[in-house]
Amino acid sequence: MKNFSDLNIQIDQFNGKKIEIDEVVGHTIEVLDFKIEPSKYQDKGNSKCLVLQIRYDNRDRVIFTGSVILQQQCQKVREMNGFPFRATIEAIKPRGYKFI
Repeated sequence: MKNFSDLNIQIDQFNGKKIEIDEVVGHTIEVLDFKIEPSKYQDKGNSKCLVLQIRYDNRDRVIFTGSVILQQQCQKVREMNGFPFRATIEAIKPRGYKFI
């Protein structure tokens, strides 16, 4: 009989506790990876959800946001092979976020 570990099954999953984006606004974070999924709030933004895998305060964390600007910035960084990177998330009015 095979051991599960011998099957080499990998699940694409982010690690760490989910935190609210407001907890890291204004603080330097390491952005490790991202994915964009359909949002459960289809009537907001572009109906997509950005899932960020970050390291904050030496701990892996996960953030969910509908921020279209952050989605676009992450896609551009990926095109430049720029992951992982350090950034600060800034809140912009009326209700948005961007990396600086």
